[in-house]
Amino acid sequence: MNTPRRLAAAAAVVCTLVMAVACGTPVEGSGASQQPQGAALRITLGTQAFPEARILGELWRQALAVNGYTVDLKKGIGPAADLDRMLQHGEIDGHVAYTGTVLSIVARQPVSGLDPQATYENAREFYAGRNMAMSAMTPFENKDAIATTRTFAQTHRLRSLADLATLPGFRLAARPEFDGLYLGTTGLAEVYGVTPASFVPVPVGQQYAALDGGRADAVNAFTTDPQLRSGDYTVLADPELLFGSQNAVLTVDAGKLEVVGEERFLAVVGAVNARLDQETIIDLNSRVTDGRSDVDVSRQFLRDQGLLTPQ
Repeated sequence: MNTPRRLAAAAAVVCTLVMAVACGTPVEGSGASQQPQGAALRITLGTQAFPEARILGELWRQALAVNGYTVDLKKGIGPAADLDRMLQHGEIDGHVAYTGTVLSIVARQPVSGLDPQATYENAREFYAGRNMAMSAMTPFENKDAIATTRTFAQTHRLRSLADLATLPGFRLAARPEFDGLYLGTTGLAEVYGVTPASFVPVPVGQQYAALDGGRADAVNAFTTDPQLRSGDYTVLADPELLFGSQNAVLTVDAGKLEVVGEERFLAVVGAVNARLDQETIIDLNSRVTDGRSDVDVSRQFLRDQGLLTPQ
């Protein structure tokens, strides 16, 4: 009964739905009006070659992927200045960065004496002037430090950099350019009154061998070095923040961030960053330097943290 009328009504409903989709009108609950789709969710990120940078890039890439983003990750790009140049020229949309490096290398501003929050705010203000933005920073810092063997520190009651001044003399091993830098031997002398009796130049990565082999009493370390996981070494405190602060962030072009959906994108990255404390990143670095791939290490961590499901 009334078949023609029913068919006409059904056709009207179908037509309305087709027009709604064609015109971009969101169906209730679809979220289409809030979240970019398709090619708009593609972004290119860059990292340096060292394990920690690759791990961070992979963590972000994989977490973003399960939330609908396509991340083209370019690993092994040169130093921080190269990443900055590529971002400015549009060759990448964002990259792994460290707040202190942003200030000292890119912005050429002083970093000594600045705590993590002040360093972050100064870096964010600098980038805002370039139409760039930063994610929330990680709890961990990867910055210069001075380390000794645990035995040496206990024997000489060393807790902070200032305590080195009580030694009659000590041998310091570090990368060659550390000698004469303000964020090196010059700053140690000016801020803490500490001058090594001798300086032993060694390539980055070989300082612990110099320490273990008896060629040095103290070394220039980085605070996320995988060797620190062993517990055989003591990192001396830097109460005056000579070496500044170095929390990790994702730096992104602000225009691209607007295209991909800033709030959700940064929420995904921030959820990853919030879980990366000092002990955690040292552990992840250790796994990669022990031979596991950064892809697998990152995937396992995200799975353990429940971050391989959409947010």
